[in-house]
Amino acid sequence: MRLPSYVITTFFLASVTLVSASFNDYRDRDATRFTPKEPKPFRQDRDVASIVMREGIPRGGGYTYQYPRENPEPIMTDVAGAMQGDLAMQIELIASDYSGVAICIAGSVDLTPYYEEGVLEFWIKGNEGGENALFVLVDDGVKSNGESTQVKLRSKSFGDITKEWKKFTIPLKTFGTTGVYWDSKNAREVILPFAWSNFKGFRLEVRAGENSAFKVWIDDVVIKKVGPEYQGPSGYPFRNEF
Repeated sequence: MRLPSYVITTFFLASVTLVSASFNDYRDRDATRFTPKEPKPFRQDRDVASIVMREGIPRGGGYTYQYPRENPEPIMTDVAGAMQGDLAMQIELIASDYSGVAICIAGSVDLTPYYEEGVLEFWIKGNEGGENALFVLVDDGVKSNGESTQVKLRSKSFGDITKEWKKFTIPLKTFGTTGVYWDSKNAREVILPFAWSNFKGFRLEVRAGENSAFKVWIDDVVIKKVGPEYQGPSGYPFRNEF
């Protein structure tokens, strides 16, 4: 069927108008009818690769564990206040023994894209100040028959824990790529590559006799995709503490 010439002409003019119109013209076509709302800023969590802990134990299968078994379980409390939300996690470790508390997420997260520029970030507050600890990242044991491999750094390499809330921002690359796990069958530590592709959680631990007592609170433990370069004491890059 042949279309009338006036229909073809109208269609052609409309097409030319659409092609020549800019995107701004299209976007602002209703500006005279109402006041457009300002777009919302990106949520901060877009910069976060993994949330380990904020207001409690991670949901959906996340968990905590402590060792040895006699060590007090970590608890959520408002006693020390909190930097984010209302609650912080209280961690008390047996200072006379090798002891620790781990916070593990559900599943695992691939941190390899963020190894060079990403950071571990958290807040910590000591009961006495000057506490000596190890900051530890753990994988899901994919390379060690289910035993979590760890990379760990001395807390004092990044400044002192104080009696006031203090933020620690630690570049992931300072942890390195060499991890260690405890082989209970042979009662020895085994060195293996750390599985950055299978990040599982954060652990705080102490060595026997390095503290007279150890009680701290932590809050807002996250892995950020991008963070500042290391600005702490001299000695970078650090060697893992085995």
